[in-house]
Amino acid sequence: MSPDEYASLDATDLAALISEGETSPQQIADAAAARHRSTHEQINAVVEWYDDPSGVQAGGETGPLAGVPFLRKDYGSAEAGRLVEMGSRLAAGNRAAETGIFVQRLRSAGVQIMGRSTVPEFIQHGTTESIAQGITRNPHNPNFSAGGSSGGSGAAVAAGVVPVAHASDCAGSIRIPAAACGLVGLKPGRRRVPWESGGWDGLAEEFVLTRSLRDAVTCLDVLGDGDYLPALERPTRIALSTQHWAGAPHVVDPDVVAAVESAAHKLSAFGHDITPIAAPVDNELLGTTWHTLFSRYVAADAQRVAAAAGRSLDASMLEPVTLAVLEAVDALTDADVVTALTNRALITADLQKAMSTFDVLITPTLAQAEIPFRYVDGVHPTLDEYLDRNDQIMPFSYLFNVSGWPALSIPVGTTDNGIPIGMQLAGPQGSERQLLDLAGQLHQL
Repeated sequence: MSPDEYASLDATDLAALISEGETSPQQIADAAAARHRSTHEQINAVVEWYDDPSGVQAGGETGPLAGVPFLRKDYGSAEAGRLVEMGSRLAAGNRAAETGIFVQRLRSAGVQIMGRSTVPEFIQHGTTESIAQGITRNPHNPNFSAGGSSGGSGAAVAAGVVPVAHASDCAGSIRIPAAACGLVGLKPGRRRVPWESGGWDGLAEEFVLTRSLRDAVTCLDVLGDGDYLPALERPTRIALSTQHWAGAPHVVDPDVVAAVESAAHKLSAFGHDITPIAAPVDNELLGTTWHTLFSRYVAADAQRVAAAAGRSLDASMLEPVTLAVLEAVDALTDADVVTALTNRALITADLQKAMSTFDVLITPTLAQAEIPFRYVDGVHPTLDEYLDRNDQIMPFSYLFNVSGWPALSIPVGTTDNGIPIGMQLAGPQGSERQLLDLAGQLHQL
């Protein structure tokens, strides 16, 4: 199999070819390695390509992902004995003590883990740039970011290095690179996919990035626990919100609005009702609540790694934004944390109220499809400026981490510079399959 032929196939196709004896896991792995070599210099999506890929577990040879090449994100669920360096100089040389359930399930389904994908420092940013690992570039146009924090995974899948890759999402980190790279990116609902060593108190979820909806469905079958809501009845009641949730002076790029509204209204062909709505919650309250909860876990990661490695929490080991977050967390009181947890419940209740007459909420994934380099990375003069820039580009992400609702990004257009435009579909707990089914209807048009 040639590298180009390999890159044109999704995981479902590759597993079928292996099952039918038309190719072998080794031939597929060789094609993946060749694709990595030909793209790495341009996109910098892989921090380590294994000399000894992690083989499948017993039974995986006939699993739904048998022989499929896979990249593990350099943060989160890991492989015992393998490096987990989290995009930071502070974590250089850090190795995992055990293999996560997430990885075990994928191995049992048949994947070959080929290496680690790049991340920003402690997965904080909506772009994948770090002092430790450099800049990860978008395969569609290397002058723009692949998004973050799962940007290495997104760039590798979009470039055809692997058809599916590990991702996690605590502020949009699955959905942002999915939008930027033209991929399918599902953030599962709270606790849908087990993450025994993470989860950030329900703020974060792990899953994958794929090029096809059917691969996302297969991975949900492999990784997901629990029951799902029944299939949506028609007409599905869809709320559409394309105004910038942070308000003036921020605006959603007109080309993004046009692409998302066009895609949403195409669903009318299936008999669905589309109703425009304003922002469903108070964005200022959402932002302060999310940052209080989020920053505590960034700080906890840095402190844990520093203690284990015997290294200092200073500018020789950490980027300016991380140091600013550590300072902000140090200033938090117990009352601040209790208030944030209380506000999380209130925000979720407000979302439920706003959506009480709707089944699904559709928004742009990003307010600005093209993410420039060095704009929302870890090097900024002030934390306030950094947070404002995040709010400018990705105002539609945090709500579904705070509420724990599933949210899915799918591609619906392209900018003049060749960067994909993403549309986000979100629904209540248990609606993952509903969102994937609705997205599948759109892709039939």
